[in-house]
Amino acid sequence: MKVQIVKKNSFDLLRNSKGQRIIRQPKILIIDSLNYTRLGMDYALTNAGYKVFSAHNSQEAMKVIQSELPDAILLSLRSNDTDGINTLKELKEYFRLRLDIASGAEPPVIVLSAFRNSRQVLDLQYLGASIVLFRPINIHELPEIIDAIIANKHSSVLQEKRKILVFDAEIRSCTFLQSVLAHETYSFETSESEAETMAKIKNKRFDLIILDLSSFDSDYRQNLQKIKEIAGKVPIITTSAFGGQISEEQFNELGVFAHFTKPINIKRIAIHC
Repeated sequence: MKVQIVKKNSFDLLRNSKGQRIIRQPKILIIDSLNYTRLGMDYALTNAGYKVFSAHNSQEAMKVIQSELPDAILLSLRSNDTDGINTLKELKEYFRLRLDIASGAEPPVIVLSAFRNSRQVLDLQYLGASIVLFRPINIHELPEIIDAIIANKHSSVLQEKRKILVFDAEIRSCTFLQSVLAHETYSFETSESEAETMAKIKNKRFDLIILDLSSFDSDYRQNLQKIKEIAGKVPIITTSAFGGQISEEQFNELGVFAHFTKPINIKRIAIHC
């Protein structure tokens, strides 16, 4: 039987050989140790048209995944939740070992966290979380959020991640920028020294370079000229802990895409990325 697939948001509209429309419900797996929150999300997502599966722990979750591969996974984390962290690790390892699932095509894992901690966000993304949502969550908005994440997952599988190099001698600043710009279509590399930065730009290709002028050991004007010569047309964003030492016109002459004086305006730098 010939089947044509037409994408509409996260739902697959199937047409068989007779032209009849068949709607495939996206499958969502909810992993939450608390019954009342799990049931609440189950109710909201079922009403939104999703086929929902629930699991109390990683063992139950694995049984579901082996029989019904979900389109997305909701994983709840609470304070000092080592079980939740281990579940995330087990999920990513399981999908890594499944030869029938292409790299990057596994279901996105959406983590629901009780803590607004940028360090935790980076740790969770390092472990494989696609996105971290913070509680309290408007349960009525959850279907729309999941729909957007599933749609983005389908498109991002075919897209190479944009590579961003961040040079800042202060580790906290690098971590901060990564947390602000955290997105599954970005791939970050950091550098804490002038020499390391030059070496990376010479040996690797980046789509965006973010440089802290205060971190250069030698004259930053000369370094910017060298970097521009090596990087070519790659856009460069500069930051500094000082302002007014070089005019906007001079920055434009050096080919700098944008400059931000610390403390950085989060919304403005996010727009440029």
